[in-house]
Formats: sequence, C-alpha cells, structure tokens
Amino acid sequence: MRLNRAQLSWIYYDMANAAFALIVRTVYAPLFFKEYSATGMDPTFATSVWGYVSSAAGLAAGVLAPWLGSIADANSGRKKFLGGFLALGAAATLALCFTGKGGAGVMLTFYFTALIAYMASNSFYDALLPDVASRGACDRISSLAYAWGYIGGVIPFFVCLGVSLLLKDSPAAAFRFAFIVTAVWWVALSIPMFRFVRERKRPGAHRINALDGFRKLAATAREISKYRDAALFLVAYFLYIDGVGTILLMAAPISVDIGIPAQWLLLTILGLQFLAFPFTILYGKLAKKFSTRKMLYVGIGVYVAIAVLVGLIPCFDSPEAKRGLFLFAAFLIGTSQGGIQSLSRSFFTRLIPKGQAAEFFGFYNIFGKFTTILGPVLVGLAGWLFGHSEIGIALLAVPFLLGGFLLGKVRLPSEKREVAA
Repeated sequence: MRLNRAQLSWIYYDMANAAFALIVRTVYAPLFFKEYSATGMDPTFATSVWGYVSSAAGLAAGVLAPWLGSIADANSGRKKFLGGFLALGAAATLALCFTGKGGAGVMLTFYFTALIAYMASNSFYDALLPDVASRGACDRISSLAYAWGYIGGVIPFFVCLGVSLLLKDSPAAAFRFAFIVTAVWWVALSIPMFRFVRERKRPGAHRINALDGFRKLAATAREISKYRDAALFLVAYFLYIDGVGTILLMAAPISVDIGIPAQWLLLTILGLQFLAFPFTILYGKLAKKFSTRKMLYVGIGVYVAIAVLVGLIPCFDSPEAKRGLFLFAAFLIGTSQGGIQSLSRSFFTRLIPKGQAAEFFGFYNIFGKFTTILGPVLVGLAGWLFGHSEIGIALLAVPFLLGGFLLGKVRLPSEKREVAA
C-alpha cells in the first residue's frame, strides 16, 4: 500500500507530538520536578503530587475534548482546534524554561497547561484519521503513525541526551534546552498536516456556537449510548489504557525513588524507542493475520506482567535486583506500548458512525489514551499509604484484566453481519 501525501502528513504529526510525549511528559519534566523544582520536598510525596497533577490534567482535557469536538465536527474545525491547542502546548512548554529552583507550584502550573493542551490536541488529531484512511486501512496507517512517532521522538531526544551528557554539571541548562527543542520540533513537524490534510465536511452540517456545543455534546452522549459496542469499548479502553499511560507517566519519578541514576533512565528510554518501532509495526501486521482484538489481548497480558514486576520491586533490598526488575519491565513496555495504543485507535474507528469522528474521539480521550486519570491517583495513594509508589503500579493489574474481559464483549459491525448471515 502506497501512502499518499495526506497520509504521510498525518503521520508526521505523530512524529511531531512524540517529542512532547517522550522528552517532556515521560522524561525531562518529571526529572526536572523531582531533582530541581521540588527541592526540599519529601521524594515520595513529590511523586504523589506529580501523579495528582497529571490526573487533574487528564480529567480537564477529557472534559474539554468532547465538547470542543462537537463544535469542531459541526463547523469542520478539527484542524483549527488542533492548531490552537498545539500553540498553547508549545507556549507552555517554553514557559517551563522560566521556572526556578524550588518553584514547584509555578512549574506544575505550566506543566499542567502543556499537558492539557497536548492531550486535547491529540483528540482532534485522532479524529482526522477517518479523513485520511478508509476503515480497511486504519490499522496499518495507525500502526505506522505510532511506529514513526517513536522515531520522531527519538531524534530530538537523542540531541537532548547528548546535551545532557555535555552539561552534566549544569543540569538546569540541559533541562531548559530540552524544553526549547521540544516546542520547536512539535511546531515544525506539524506544518505538513495543516497544509495537506483536508477535512471532510459532514453532510447537512451547520455552524454552531459554544452554547450549542454543550447541547450537541449532550445529544452525542445520548446517542453514544445507542451504540452499545462503542460505549462498551470505551469503558474497556479506559480500564486498560489508563494503566498504559500511567506506567509511562510515572516511570521517571518512580525510577528516582528506587535509585535509578538519571543517565541510566535516559539511555533506557532511548533504547526503548528503537525497540518500540519494529514491535509497533509487528503488532499491526499480526493484527491483520490474527485479528486486532487478539493482539489487544496480547498487549494487555504484557502490561499485567509489567504491573506485577514493578510491584515486586519493594520486596528486594538489593539495588541490583531493583534495577534488574525495572529494566526488564522497561523492555516489556517497549515491546507493546505502541501496539496496544495504535490498535485501540483503529479498533474504535470501526465502531463510530461516519461524520462524528471528533465528537466520538472526544469521548474516546475522556476514557483513556492520552488522559491518565485513575492510575496516577492509585500511585499517589499507594505512596501515601504504603510509602512505595510501586505498589500503585501493581494495583493496575486489576483494571487491565477487567478491561480485557469487557473487550471480549464488544462486537464489531463485521462480526454482527457474519452472525446475521
């Protein structure tokens, strides 16, 4: 299958926002907070605070996305809303450079804003997938986007890593350099999508305002309840993908708590990006052979194993054993993080009615993907109650398993037709 210009441009945006996901969200912002902004704060308490702020951002983005999505669908404005949140996210990322040592409150405010913008922008990005690919091609395009997203994230990350090693005696300068590189990369690689991806207008659509958006959102909420399988998938998706996002989000602060050196973490995450690229493509190819649902089961099973491994870390006193468990869990993350996310997106695409992509993907992002809500709260509570944030990761095994169970109850339109025949 040869990709056209619109499909390539859509994939480029995955490479663009991957810089924020990897450099800011996963690595440099949590390390900056733990080692610089949260100076004087109890380490476990700081990890809990980080989790609570991340959950709050996910909830805020999840509330905004479907409301704005209803307006965007009616007004053919998905690209406009994406551009607005992109600009806000890039500006907030640059603002992180102006936070000082011990200024946890200011740093968290800018990060909170950037994270909301990143999450919200991605709901509109996802909603453009039906505009660039047929339903039959969604698995492949979605998997390719995630796979190339890892390459798109690793290129600027590699630059940031090199600067961090050169400026090891000036870590604050290295952090600020990373924030600047992220903002520039995010904006620059998004340009092709704004130029070459065209939105399909909904038949009979008419312009609506913000108040109408609330009314339309309520109507969509009622309508989505009529789509039993889409609604059921959203619940299943929330249960397992929130855990995926939590593990990515909390990896850096937890690594600090268990004594993983920052250089180890940076090199490990760099390696994971190269590992994730072929495995994400592999998931897409295996989905074509064995079915998307079965490969989602595989991904969920891998993440149950990851949760258990991380939960075992407090049981060991040896730093070498803790590092070994952490690195093995990281390896498993690299094999499945892209596959489970890309196939979930394409699976949901098959369940939604045509012409309402942004609205339905707004609800999609409430229930998971880029909005991490439940998991960080569990990690924060575990740190507060037990003194070990890792226990919160272990608890994620339960929602992973529940999500897999509910996924089995979802029926695709093609499966319904086969039963009817």
